[in-house]
Amino acid sequence: MMDDAVDQLNKIKDAKAKHEDAAKKKDWNQATLWAEQVWQYQVKAADLGLRAKTYLEQNGAKKVK
Repeated sequence: MMDDAVDQLNKIKDAKAKHEDAAKKKDWNQATLWAEQVWQYQVKAADLGLRAKTYLEQNGAKKVK
């Protein structure tokens, strides 16, 4: 799960660059689509993080302070 979450986060850099490039060209449709893709990658990474946390809690992982 964590590998998938990190993979999602790594995809953000490219998508953000495409978003910014489209915005510079005033191609608002593409800029919006790429901005939404960035958001989707962030949401998926967060979801995977929460799933991993739940899995660990349900399988007896100990909290470290």
